[in-house]
Order: sequence, then C-alpha cells, then structure tokens
Amino acid sequence: MNENSEKITDLINYTFENRKKEYDFSEIPDYNIFVEHQILKITNKVSQYLEINFDSILFNEILLSIAETELNTKLPDDIINALLFVDDFENILKKRYQVETLSNEFRNLINGLKVFTLTILNNRFSIYDFYVEFINDKKQKRKNRSDFVELYFQFLLVSNFNEEIILKSCVEYNNSEKHPTNYTNRFLNQLGETNSKYATQLYNYIIESDTISYYNFIPNLLIGLYNSGHTEAFNNAKKLLAKNNNMAMKSFSGFVINTSSEIKELFENISLIESINIETVHLKSLLFCMLIENDKTSSEIKKKCIIEILELLKSEDHNIANTVFQNVQYNLDNHEYEKYRLLNIYLNNTKNFSVIKYFFHNFKNPQYLFDILIRNYDASGFRGSIDLFKNSLNHFSDTNKEETEELILDLFNIRSYSLLAVKIILSTHSGIYRVNLLKLSKKESQLFAIDSICNYPHSIDNLLPLLLKLKESNFKEVKDYLQTKLAELIFEVYHESLLNLIKKNLTNSKKDKDFLIPLQKAFEEYCKMREFKAKINDLNPRENERNLMDLYYRLEHENQAKMMKNINMDENSFLSMCKNMIIVRGRAWKNEDSEEILPLGLIESSMMVDTRAYKNPTVYEQNLENF
Repeated sequence: MNENSEKITDLINYTFENRKKEYDFSEIPDYNIFVEHQILKITNKVSQYLEINFDSILFNEILLSIAETELNTKLPDDIINALLFVDDFENILKKRYQVETLSNEFRNLINGLKVFTLTILNNRFSIYDFYVEFINDKKQKRKNRSDFVELYFQFLLVSNFNEEIILKSCVEYNNSEKHPTNYTNRFLNQLGETNSKYATQLYNYIIESDTISYYNFIPNLLIGLYNSGHTEAFNNAKKLLAKNNNMAMKSFSGFVINTSSEIKELFENISLIESINIETVHLKSLLFCMLIENDKTSSEIKKKCIIEILELLKSEDHNIANTVFQNVQYNLDNHEYEKYRLLNIYLNNTKNFSVIKYFFHNFKNPQYLFDILIRNYDASGFRGSIDLFKNSLNHFSDTNKEETEELILDLFNIRSYSLLAVKIILSTHSGIYRVNLLKLSKKESQLFAIDSICNYPHSIDNLLPLLLKLKESNFKEVKDYLQTKLAELIFEVYHESLLNLIKKNLTNSKKDKDFLIPLQKAFEEYCKMREFKAKINDLNPRENERNLMDLYYRLEHENQAKMMKNINMDENSFLSMCKNMIIVRGRAWKNEDSEEILPLGLIESSMMVDTRAYKNPTVYEQNLENF
C-alpha cells in the first residue's frame, strides 16, 4: 500500500479541510482503491455517498505519520503521554483549520487516532489493567474518565478482544460508578446496530457461561439486535423467560414490535408470569402499557391488558398498586379515557390522593380533570381544598386554553357548581384565569355567575373586571341584577372601596355613568346610616369601656417589658445571641453595630374580604354550603 500513501495523505488533508460526514463519489478520485482497502465505506449506493472509516488501520498509520511530522517527535511509548501527544496534534489542527469545538467528524477522526495508538501500545502494556486502574482512581477528573472510557470500549471492538474481557470491562465500569449503567447500557445497545455479530457472540457467551453478574447486560444486547432488524432476538428473549423472566421482560420492554403475531405471543407469555415481587410487577405492568400504546395491538388484546392492569391496581398490597400506577401515570398518553379510569380504580383502593397533583400533566383533554374536580367538590363541599388540582389547571390553561375556559363556564350552568367555578378562576398562582362571562348563552347562567362572585368570601377586587363584563349582557334582567347585587355589596360589605374599584373599571361614557348612578346612591345611603349610628353611644365600647381598655393595654405593655428585661439578662437565652435593632419613628432602622439609619422598605399585600364572613359567620358559612 506504499504506492497509495500519497493518495491517503491527500484524502486526510481533504478530510481536515471539509470535515463532512458524507462525501459524493465525484469528490474523491480513485475512491475504489479506498473502498477496497476499507478506508472508505459506501453508506448509500442509491444516493452515491461515501463515509470515512476512522477505524481503518491504513488511514490511521498515515495519520500518525502526519502527526509525528507536525509535532517533530515520535509517538511516546506510555499510554498517558501517547494520548497527550494526540491532543497536541488536535490543537494544531484546530488552529490551522479553525475547527468548531463541537464538530462530530473532527472528533471522530481524533478518537480514531487515539484508539489506534492504544492498539499499538497494547503490544507493550495491558490496556485492560491500565483501564481498571484509571477508572478506580478517584483523583481523575470526571471528563477525563468519560473520554478515556469511550476510547477504551471503542478500542476493545477494533482490537477484537474476547467476550470475557469486554464483559469484565463493563462490570468494572459499573462497579466504579455511582450511577453506572448509563454508558454500558448505551454501548451494548448500540452494539446491536454497529456490530451485530459481536453483540450475538456476547449474548451467546453469557447464556453458555451462565455467569449471573453478566445477566444484566442481556436486555440491552437483545434490544440493540432486535431494533436493528435481527428478529431472532425475540426468540432469544422468549427462551430467556425460563431462566430469568425479569431479564426477558426488560428485553421485551425495549423492543419496537411491529407484528401482530409477536404482540399476541408476548401478551400470552407475560400474562402467565406470576407477580411474585415488585420488580416483576413493574416490568409486567410496563409491558401491558406498551402493548396498549402499540398501534399494531388488536383491540381485544388491549382490553385484556387493561383488565390485567386493573387487577394489579386492586391489589391489597399497596406497594404493588403504587408500582403499577407509576407505569400508568407515565405511559398511555394517547389513551386518556383508559388512564383516567385506572386512576379511579387506584384511588378507590389506596386513597392516595396526592398522585392527582401531577397525574394530568401529559393529558390533552381537560374534561377528565374537571370530572374529578366536580366529584371532589360534591364530597368535600365549598371549603374543601383544590390545591392538588392547581398544577393541572395551569397545565391545561397553557396547553388547551379555549376548552379549559369552556369547561369553567359550563360550571356556571348549574348553580351549585358556580362557586366551584369561581374557586377555579382564583386558583392560578398569578392573578386569575381570564374567562369571558358573556360567552354564557343562558340568562340563568349569567345570573348564577353574578350570585357566585358576589357571595364569594374574598378577592372581589380581582373578580370585578370579569363581573363587569356582564353590564354588556344581551339580557336586561342580568344587567339590572348586576346593579342590584353591586349596590348591595357597596351598602352592606365593601362600601367606598368597592365603589372606587368599579369607577376605575368604567369609562366616562354616558352608558357607564348611568350604570354607576344606583351604585353611588347605595353608597350615599350607607354614609347616612353610618352617620346616624355614630350618634348612638349607648353600646359604643370606645365611649363606655375606654378606661378598662386603657388599663388593659398598660398592664400588657408592662408585662411585656418585664419579660424582655428578664430574657435579656439571661445569658443562656436565645435572644442573647441576637443583635439589638432599633426602629426609628417606624420609618427607619439601625442595628447596634452601626450608626447608619436605613429607611424601611415597603412590603404590603391586601385582599378584600366579605365582612359578612365575620359579622355572622354561622349564617354565612351555611349559605355558602347550601348555595
């Protein structure tokens, strides 16, 4: 191949300059020579594409020669310095060709050279021994560890190491990592696609050697093989059921099954497995969920899968029910009716209502959430909390705003659920859910909306903009009733505060001015009543019991002063560890370590509360529950 060295050098330089994954046949003269010597691979004969084989020995021999020339030194004969040698060569290329840091093709080229250097050095050292020592050295940086592990496993494949070394390397890696399976799972899974022969050899070796510590590697090997078109992996997984049904089910859980015969066979096999432990239950229920989600599964088998899951959710052992429910919650996204039905079975059995908080996050249709909201309201009444549903309401408000609004408005069609609608409107973490009450087509629904908002215990200031929309109602009775209820609230409950809020939400139009007349009149009536009552001092505690009140507050202040003095004198008290802080005239503060006086920041929060709730709480609560 010496006569082709110059051509290979030209190809390498062309690769440096272009850094593409695929090349047209027309771009590379004499490509047949390179294909023949496995330096190039034909990736798509129809579209005429070529791909560089970065594992090619000839390619890397010439590349190493270029590196030695550029660095003016030979490849070091120890592993660490050899890899640093390649890093130095990489830096030269990056500067010369202005290579992007995240260029996959450039990284593959450099990694191919590093693997080649390991292959050369393996004749002098045991790379396996170095690998074991390296990954168990806790002083190594995590990135250095990951980079070397990736190179090492690529080296194992290129060098055709025996199955025992590869499997032992996987075990060593898993033992050295806190969360070990991520890399080994990915490596073994990809092996089915990139090197199916090797993956099959590893599987056969594990089965024949019957080494328990290697059994965890079987699922990813079979998954990679099956999903790459090697359907014999399905039969291998079936045979595995007799030896280790959990490993077999883990394998099946990763298969992308597209034939109805295999689906039927899989269902029949897993249905026979006894639910003897939590892991078995988890894998069984996961497979049932996957079969339900598979478009190739017949409706008959889907129904049987639902029944199997349903029976597991009814288990007296709540650990089993919880395990199965987790799989239901995070799967069946396109089967919302079945998923919601299974939720009800689970709740009836376990009474674990906390799962509702995140259950609906993958739902598209909000009707199931509103169904359980209504049933919760029926059971717990107005004072029952809906905190568990707030996250789901926010989710549907973001993803399906129109239908969510429609379902909220539907609640106003039934008087007994109108307060629930208001409760939902106020349940968002910021502000309120904006619903248009004018979309209520029935007069009764609009009247129910007015009643529920005006009787709600708090937040009339937030609800007022929604309520005032109804002054544009097509029904005269609704507009009159709105004025009546607002006048009633101004006179009995909120007085001038509500009147000012209403004025802020109205314009200077004649229509709005006319709307305001009865409300202003109600406030004037309230002022007259207050003035009249102020003249009656017979039952006024400020007039009749002022002396007693003054005495009470003096005694209270005296006791508090004595208590603080005693605490400050006690060296073992908690307050002895605190610094004194002085509030100056209620507008500023300073501490004992500084003479600087700093102004107090203004932090305030307010909510308008219905005064009827504390004037006559018993009647008020009864009216709410019987609304």
